[in-house]
Amino acid sequence: MSLERQNYTIDHDRTAARIFLSKSVYSAGAVLRASYSFSKDLAFQLVDHEDNTEVVVTLRSCSPTLEQPSAKKIDEWIPDLLNAFVDFQLRVEIQAETAAVRELIVAKALAEAGVLEDAPPGVYEDSVESRSAVQHERLVNITPTSS
Repeated sequence: MSLERQNYTIDHDRTAARIFLSKSVYSAGAVLRASYSFSKDLAFQLVDHEDNTEVVVTLRSCSPTLEQPSAKKIDEWIPDLLNAFVDFQLRVEIQAETAAVRELIVAKALAEAGVLEDAPPGVYEDSVESRSAVQHERLVNITPTSS
């Protein structure tokens, strides 16, 4: 017998769980990163399905130890795991949204240091203007200034 919730099930011993994450919400990278962050205490197996990713989570240690005198059961880990999946998905999305700005900063820094073979377009003193995401796919626009 197992405890079943909306998007996860827990075995009757409370040592393993199956979490189902929609692929339309959670990327594989976010699921992997979140899983890795708990890998000291939990073991993970990811199963790829058509519409979702099944995350099979098991406790690494089911009995109390000196480090953890009262071993947590798997259902006590679930809220933290679900929050981590959201957290790491948000990080993936922010990273994608800010990639152009990070690349611009790195390119400008390397150009100033003189370590690039090809200089970035424009001059070092270029201004960076925000563009509407509706009008263009790029986040920033580099406009050369007249000397």
